[in-house]
Amino acid sequence: MKKKYYWAKRMMAAALSVMLISGAGGVFSVYAAQTVYQNRTKETITRGVTYEHNSRMTTDGIQNIYALNIDLNESTLELKEVESKEEYGLKETVQKMLTENGAIAGVNADFFGMSGKYSAGFGPVVRDGELISAGTSLNHDKNQYASYVLQEDGTSVFTYFKTTAKFSNGIRTIDLASINKVTSMVFPICFDRHVASNTAAIDARFPKLVKFVVQNNQITYISQPGETVNTPEDGYLIVMSADYRNNAAFQFQVGNTVSLQINSTIDFDQIDTAFGGGGLLLSNGQEAPATDIVAAGRQPRTAFGISQDGKKALLMVVDGRGDSIGATHAEMAALMREYGAYDALHLDGGGSSTMAVKTLEDAKPEVKNHVSDGAQRKVISSVGIFQNAAPTTIAEIAIQVVDAHTQPGKTTEFQVYGLDEYKNRINIAPENVQLEAIGMQGSWNGYHFLPSGTGKYAVVAIYQPKDAEGNPVGAPLTATEEATCYPTARIKATYNDLNVKAGGKANIYVTAYDTEGYGRGITKDVQYQVANPAIGSMQGNVFTGLQKGATYIKCSWAGQETYVTVSVGGAPKIQAPTSTSVPDPLLKNVTKQNDGAFYLNVTGKLQYTGNEKIDGNTYQAHRSRVRAAADQGADMTVYGGPCDIKTPTAQDSMTWNGGYRFLNRGGTSIVMLAAYNGIRKTDPSQYGKMTMDLDAANNNNIIIITDKTPSDYPSAAEGAYFRAILDKYVSQGKHVFVVSSSGRAYWASAKDGVRYINLPNLWRADGTANPNVYMLQFRILGDEITYEKVKV
Repeated sequence: MKKKYYWAKRMMAAALSVMLISGAGGVFSVYAAQTVYQNRTKETITRGVTYEHNSRMTTDGIQNIYALNIDLNESTLELKEVESKEEYGLKETVQKMLTENGAIAGVNADFFGMSGKYSAGFGPVVRDGELISAGTSLNHDKNQYASYVLQEDGTSVFTYFKTTAKFSNGIRTIDLASINKVTSMVFPICFDRHVASNTAAIDARFPKLVKFVVQNNQITYISQPGETVNTPEDGYLIVMSADYRNNAAFQFQVGNTVSLQINSTIDFDQIDTAFGGGGLLLSNGQEAPATDIVAAGRQPRTAFGISQDGKKALLMVVDGRGDSIGATHAEMAALMREYGAYDALHLDGGGSSTMAVKTLEDAKPEVKNHVSDGAQRKVISSVGIFQNAAPTTIAEIAIQVVDAHTQPGKTTEFQVYGLDEYKNRINIAPENVQLEAIGMQGSWNGYHFLPSGTGKYAVVAIYQPKDAEGNPVGAPLTATEEATCYPTARIKATYNDLNVKAGGKANIYVTAYDTEGYGRGITKDVQYQVANPAIGSMQGNVFTGLQKGATYIKCSWAGQETYVTVSVGGAPKIQAPTSTSVPDPLLKNVTKQNDGAFYLNVTGKLQYTGNEKIDGNTYQAHRSRVRAAADQGADMTVYGGPCDIKTPTAQDSMTWNGGYRFLNRGGTSIVMLAAYNGIRKTDPSQYGKMTMDLDAANNNNIIIITDKTPSDYPSAAEGAYFRAILDKYVSQGKHVFVVSSSGRAYWASAKDGVRYINLPNLWRADGTANPNVYMLQFRILGDEITYEKVKV
């Protein structure tokens, strides 16, 4: 594909004169926010198309970027604008639009009128060489709305097009508002069979419309106001309001010879594909000036671009107005250029910004970004990517685990499917696949596996291709997937405190958590028992209040119990028993021995930083007590919070200094992170330093010491971002501990394979010593790690 900007004016045959012009250039500007860390995932969704999600931590916050890269040299791929399949001009969600039109991926496209169920895109639409629609009101006073044009010779054009349309009988000439863009119908439009075979739909929307039926450059019929007429196959309609007919077009009569003259800066006869957008982003690799219709500041944005050689197309969405900061015009231009675009334009942004992709694991296009309105906005059009190659023979197979982390008594579902040379997904029935669990005994029922033990295991799928007669063809195809089955550690109700009116109902939802902190819904498997049946009853997971009073519900599964307190009719609550749980399997007694293991002690905050006065002898005595315990029975001591002990330690040590630190000791990566305002606001460079050090050391055991646990970060989004980074190391089979030092209580929990532990401060805020001070003792031998909490 070639790319070209046009400046010259040229004439078309008879009724069409065309001038193609370029957009203005600009100076490329750099990011205002510095990227300190990024987490990128990239996958092929069909031959020639990749989908990427890039979650960046910048000095200004998280920036979530979604990109589709399309190889335009792939002959079976097609890129085109799509609209509602249900009704012309009807606004639909991007996901529905793409799915019903058969696209495998795409984004929202043109700007449009926001009010009402119906609208029209502002820019031109050419699809498969056919002019679908074009407006006549854009860019006449100044350049605002750019369009992308793919010519039949493969040349790409980014331009601010202008179009006028006039209808004349030689006596009277009227200006047309559009070709096939149905909006307010204040002014007449040209209407043909690209819209509909008759005018019933627009007659239902707009009363008393008058239609001129034109065939062979002659008006053959003029309808009565509101009369529905058929759209001629070899002609068109001029549609207008009755008022306009009576006041401005009364000179037109049946039998008149007429002409339709369209003047445009794009030659519709030479175009294969066209769609509209906002202002240009890039022109010849440089940032283009923002037009006044481009929202200022950081916003959710959608953009489209082409590479310098014309061989690649790029669709991009950047989330904004939520956990992601969005992008400015300059930042979006920089992103598009970074991802390979040389020329680019804005598509509609804000709440419209949506990307839907059908990955190899999806049955249909699924929305991948977080739309800023909280739900998909209905838009007028989308840009879709189409794979036109029909499925062929299976070239490879893939296996996908639906429930990667199960627990005893629950099955794990796997899905096995084939992929042809174009990555088209081809379903394979379970009876045609041989499945084998490696490292785990259990039983199969189709694609469902019930483990009989606990631990990690792998499943190998084997498929033998066969010809039409059922004879084996070639070597068997294989694929492997991993899963876990860990013991149930505890169960928890989503809401453990209910208030119900007499006769009212409430649903109870329960999740089981395994020893690694992975949860799985078990609501339908739980046994429910109301302590006082006179107060209420259970039917499945639904509680019904019978009379005023208080009780609790015991929820039981896999040997564990949790309780939900219930007040019916406003009665005072009663105390429920304590939920049960099993201890962490890594929590064991640790006593230093000469066994080749590495022993590590970790304390919390020892320094008092409050405003009260403490007796010097008392202060020294308590610090010395904790230090004496920390310096015994270990090869190394880590003081995990502010510590004002100045004398040398008895052994190797690492002391909190309020900033980033890293040590590689005994096959363990020890990280100190300052996060009192969240990592980004405290020191965002720590993200890059930590991941670089952890990757370089590649130890199987990771202990992160921090002053604030991620769940307490000021930004919940950053807490989730930090946990996503840790998930990378958990997925590699590493043991990850996050040890915080704040407050006066010890607590420990496991979530998604990470152990979070808080060590209480030695001192209370009032300057008295905390009687409940603990430290951690670790034993590390190779890839094995155990720990013990020790009161000091």
